[in-house]
Amino acid sequence: MTQGQPERAMTEPKKLPTAMLLAYAGLQFPLAMIGLPLAIYLAPFYAGELGLPLGALGLAMVLARMSDLVTDPIIGTLTDRWQPAIGRRRVWVPIGVTALGSGVWLLLNPPSGIGMGYFLATLALTYLGFTMTRLPYHAWGGELSDSYAERTRITSFRQTASLGGLILATLVPAWVLTRPGATAADVLFAMSVSMITVLPICAAFLYFCVPDRPAAFHADRVDWKRTLRQLRRNGPFVRLAIILLLGFIAETFRVTITLFFARDVIGVSNVGIIYVYYFVMGLVAVPFWWWVSNRWGKHRALAGAFGIVIATNASIFFLHHGQVGLFTALFVAKGFCFGALELVPAAMMADAADVDTVHSRERRQGLLFAVMGMVVNFGQAVGQGLSLGLLDLIGYQAKGGNDGDHLLWLQSLYALFPLLFLIPALWLILGYPLTAKRHARIRAHIDQRLIRSSLT
Repeated sequence: MTQGQPERAMTEPKKLPTAMLLAYAGLQFPLAMIGLPLAIYLAPFYAGELGLPLGALGLAMVLARMSDLVTDPIIGTLTDRWQPAIGRRRVWVPIGVTALGSGVWLLLNPPSGIGMGYFLATLALTYLGFTMTRLPYHAWGGELSDSYAERTRITSFRQTASLGGLILATLVPAWVLTRPGATAADVLFAMSVSMITVLPICAAFLYFCVPDRPAAFHADRVDWKRTLRQLRRNGPFVRLAIILLLGFIAETFRVTITLFFARDVIGVSNVGIIYVYYFVMGLVAVPFWWWVSNRWGKHRALAGAFGIVIATNASIFFLHHGQVGLFTALFVAKGFCFGALELVPAAMMADAADVDTVHSRERRQGLLFAVMGMVVNFGQAVGQGLSLGLLDLIGYQAKGGNDGDHLLWLQSLYALFPLLFLIPALWLILGYPLTAKRHARIRAHIDQRLIRSSLT
């Protein structure tokens, strides 16, 4: 065995059919499209064109995300325990897609004269629909296979679809902004039409073409105190949750103010084009991160990606106005890591859920992905709130006209502030304990328990 290579189980698992994985991964295409405008274009549109204050927008984003602290565990538990005839994961597809599509249309196409109440309500509806779609969907993927390696393959398919959606979501605004007089409102309208068109088509393929695995273990009621104790005992899960919290605070902070930084500090005229390069590079790199994860271990792949992100972020601090080419190169280098930052943690989460199965004697993928979703949503809320709140505090003007001091603050916040979270996250990744060999022992224990249960 090569030194550093993750230990493998004695027998190779059966690979899932490619057609089924394509049908499963497809829903991630529109889900990724939805995330981009919320992160990049929403604040500039509502602040720059509708005149709402940056600080109030940041607070509203935090409040909308905080609603997930209530909805995520409820939906996660329901998707584990509600077992209708059509399937406990499948039943959420039409429910979630309907709520999500409605929220996206209302949020991205506001009527004239709206205020913070409208923004908060439509944003909360969008997040609720996203939760009702994403949580069962990700739990579904975690149950398609019990294999350490095959789970990386599943998330690779899903991440490829995600990057395809992100590329389309960058091409649409890049194309719209080439038209004379185009505004952010035109961009959001075009993106909402694209999303609403693609979302039900991809949802239909998932609904009709992917098997929904029944629960292997089941309990009649949720003992929340016992559940929390079990989650705290799950070392890989706790460590991964902290890593994701730190990582999403840093990345959401940076993404939220990317348009401001690229426009005012570097002088980029069309940031949409740069994002196209960014996500194309991320798509090209997916097979590389898949290979690294299988050869060297998922946590080592994630550590490598975090290291590159830290280096590129720090380098961007030394750029000045007019260095669009160098900024694009560093931005694209960071895009090379995007696939790993999205692909690897999901596969690691599915493995950590097996540790929970040993402790709880239940298959609770939905609940664990819900808790992880809460962590991610909280991290995104903190990142959005901090970035917009700090910009408001330093007196930055979203419409432009900022002096040198404001731009220096913006550059420092964009390039250096995320390092306060990324560096501790990298340290935690390097000590991640759940290797392929340990996971194989855990799966063997679960399988033996299932055999004994079937014989009694």
